[in-house]
Amino acid sequence: MSNEELTLKCGNPECRVSETGRCVEGFELDECLQFGNDPEELTQEDESDEVDTSAPCVQLRSAETLSLEETSMLLRAAPTRVIAIIGPSDSGKTSLIAGLYELFQEGPIGNISFSRSVTLHAFEQTCHDARSASRRTSPHIHRTRRGEVRFYHLDISGAGAAKSLTLALADRAGEEYKGAADDTSMGVDFPEVQRADTLTLLVDGQRHLDSGARHNLRSEVIMIIQALVDGGALQNGQRLAVVLTKIDQIVGSPNEGRALSEFSKLVKKIEELFPNIFTTIVSFKIAASPKSGEMKRGTGVDELLDFWKDPAPPIAEPAIITIFPKRAFARLRQLEE
Repeated sequence: MSNEELTLKCGNPECRVSETGRCVEGFELDECLQFGNDPEELTQEDESDEVDTSAPCVQLRSAETLSLEETSMLLRAAPTRVIAIIGPSDSGKTSLIAGLYELFQEGPIGNISFSRSVTLHAFEQTCHDARSASRRTSPHIHRTRRGEVRFYHLDISGAGAAKSLTLALADRAGEEYKGAADDTSMGVDFPEVQRADTLTLLVDGQRHLDSGARHNLRSEVIMIIQALVDGGALQNGQRLAVVLTKIDQIVGSPNEGRALSEFSKLVKKIEELFPNIFTTIVSFKIAASPKSGEMKRGTGVDELLDFWKDPAPPIAEPAIITIFPKRAFARLRQLEE
């Protein structure tokens, strides 16, 4: 073992200087009083210090993401918009959810204010790896694991919304949506899509820059929508937001014009292929968590959030056309007794 490995230790048991090379308390190594000491161990007194479980206590919410059943209770309690965020893996779904929460930390987003959330712990976990407290050398957003759908909860107000409008943001691994498109025999069982007021389809801006990857991405996006249509997951009256993510990587690049033009063509193609499926199709360009400081964090998210809060337009009922027979005898009706 080298001398460097021997000295990279700290008396603070929570410090990971041997792994990160940095002091957990932010000191320079030569200024830290505990650097170089052996980690402190719990004393006998510390180990015997137990919590008195006989005292009255209050059961608190876990503040984790909500199950489908727990979200259903929200739908019955207040005006709610269910937002299904779909798209291939790595398209920016988790970054959008985390970026939305981070923006509310700084105040209102546009004219919309944060009211409350019962999933604060889940939001914090999602954002943690992108913060300096994680001690990562570069920001990171974890990917959603496969499994049942989970929901993030937000209550918002302002901008013409109800006194308290609930947003339920569905979180499901992108591989599951893509898997349904690749293998139609799997069937479609996405309750968040069936109940959604607005479907938010994410298009990866980074892949959209490359001509080869762009073609595959275009096919994946269209196939996902087609799988939802064929599987009967979509309902009448739903709206569609087509969102180009990671716009910070497109703006200023040599292929910026081509990428934006191809995105417009993709939106138009969706409108042509599914003209009677959605009541409204609107496109957005966002940078929820830019990798550089050249673009403001949350660019375009305020417009998307404003779209989410609006209700779906009413479905026009087909007009009932009454045909009167030409002969008077055929127009006779039985009198009510």
